[in-house]
Amino acid sequence: MSRKKNRPLPPRTLGTNRAGRLQSAGPWLALQYGRPPARIAKSYRQRFGVDWPSAISELTALGIVFDVKWREQLARTLEGGQLANARRRAERSGVAAGVDGVESDENFAFIAGYTEGGAPFGVTWEECEKSPPGPSPDPSPDGAHKKSRDAEDWPF
Repeated sequence: MSRKKNRPLPPRTLGTNRAGRLQSAGPWLALQYGRPPARIAKSYRQRFGVDWPSAISELTALGIVFDVKWREQLARTLEGGQLANARRRAERSGVAAGVDGVESDENFAFIAGYTEGGAPFGVTWEECEKSPPGPSPDPSPDGAHKKSRDAEDWPF
């Protein structure tokens, strides 16, 4: 039976807090001499397991200067990625959120809520098409409903 090769352990940088990262980044940063700041930020992200905003703020604290245009482009890219993730999440859940944040799906024009079992309830597309557009008129000038409703008037 063959013996296992002894391999060097990876650097212990993935679970550290911000103070630990800044402390161990000093010697690592000295090895990055001559590299562009964007490449240093990418390497920092991979080595320390942080997101872009954290990497940029920590490297700025260590003295790395980033181009303003590059930072703006990165912010736009991250924002686009967040919007794409939100769209994918909405598609996976089967609920489409409209521009005003109203939830709807193929059965309901407006989802008012969900039962304990997860079934949606609200206004169906058929009910929405039957009702006239706009707010419903107030039956009396003082806002009180004086008309009693018969059993056939109830929607359920």
